[in-house]
Amino acid sequence: MSGEAQSATPPILSTDQRGLLAQHPAVAISAGYLVISLLGLSYEWVQFRFFGVNFFHYAEVTDFLMGAFREPITFVLSLTALALAWLVHIYGRWEIDWFSRNPPKSWLARRYCALVSSRLYRASPMIFFVGYSVMFIWVYSSNRAEAIRAGDGEKIRVEVVAGHNARPPVESPTLMLGSSTRFVFVYRPNERVTEIIPNENIARIVISADKPAQESPDPTGATR
Repeated sequence: MSGEAQSATPPILSTDQRGLLAQHPAVAISAGYLVISLLGLSYEWVQFRFFGVNFFHYAEVTDFLMGAFREPITFVLSLTALALAWLVHIYGRWEIDWFSRNPPKSWLARRYCALVSSRLYRASPMIFFVGYSVMFIWVYSSNRAEAIRAGDGEKIRVEVVAGHNARPPVESPTLMLGSSTRFVFVYRPNERVTEIIPNENIARIVISADKPAQESPDPTGATR
């Protein structure tokens, strides 16, 4: 049995790191919020890429700061990924403790014990956290994009201010993709067209029923 495996189980954080977090808890809170915001932005970026849009080209600083709240699903993602990483960490500690009590005898067991005691293996919780997050974001975004392409989504009617191009007819459904600080992103499944509309061009957004209602004249002169 190697000396590394016989030593005490390594903590997930070093003494210096735990001391830093104890003295500056805001650092941990800020870091956690940053991770959640990055996950939210990654989710939006992946989903918008399915429609040929690079979300980062239309994002402002506030969109980066509010990435965690723009997509609440990222909170679920963060909690489940964190739980998975913690379980992997607990299992890794259990393996090290087990090998310390039961020294490996075969060559294969000694090789595995050396792997368990390595720094790379100790980083496995972070690897699982990142891998699970990427998989979750890709699968969820892909499923949601396919549903929107099939016409399943939040149906809306966008009315633009007078002087701009008229919107498509009522019979052409418009689905909400998302929004940023300055833009609204919509998709028309019948024409397979993605539109990016500046907020200053929008008079209002009406959430439509499943069956489109007849368009009524707008006294303000706005067109659909």
